[in-house]
Order: sequence, then structure tokens, then C-alpha cells
Amino acid sequence: MNIKNIKKVRMEIININEKGNSVVIDVICDSCNGSCKVDEGVIDNVLNDDNGEPYYSFEYMKLDANWGYDSKKDTQRWIAHICEKCVDEKFSSINFKKEIYI
Repeated sequence: MNIKNIKKVRMEIININEKGNSVVIDVICDSCNGSCKVDEGVIDNVLNDDNGEPYYSFEYMKLDANWGYDSKKDTQRWIAHICEKCVDEKFSSINFKKEIYI
């Protein structure tokens, strides 16, 4: 991986590969600044890939708010990525509507 091709966008760390494609290589939690990466595609010491690119898996909650006219934050958009650990620790008192999907 060429370090000069790495850039940070909205707490996503992106690598620009040799083909010019953007590949997200990490997502940083906006609460604890830790990584949201849970799997680098390594199974039995073999790195799996997707069409020649490393495969990464991330678990996080994306919070996205567009504030309206009657708020004190009119015209602002707030976005945050929150890791699973921080969701469990900091949002446990919120009664989220939870659905199981298959």
C-alpha cells in the first residue's frame, strides 16, 4: 500500500489503488477515535480479496441529521460514525426501533 495515496474523508480512511479506485481501508469512530474495522478478510491466515482488492468489514452506526428552519442549527447537516462499542456504552438509554433482517 502506497502511503501517499491514503486520504481521510469524513472519518473514512481511503486508499487510492493503482487502478485509481478509492478503497475504504478504515472507518474511525467519531466518539472514541477507534477503528470500526472488525475483519480484514483474513480467514485461516489467508487474506481474502474482492477482485484483487483487500476485503475489509466494518461495524458502525451512521448518524445523519439535517437540521430544519425551526432549529438553532438551521441549514446544518451533522454526520457521525459510531463504533459498536460506543453505541452499546453511550446509546443504551435510547429506545431504538430494532428490526431483524435476513
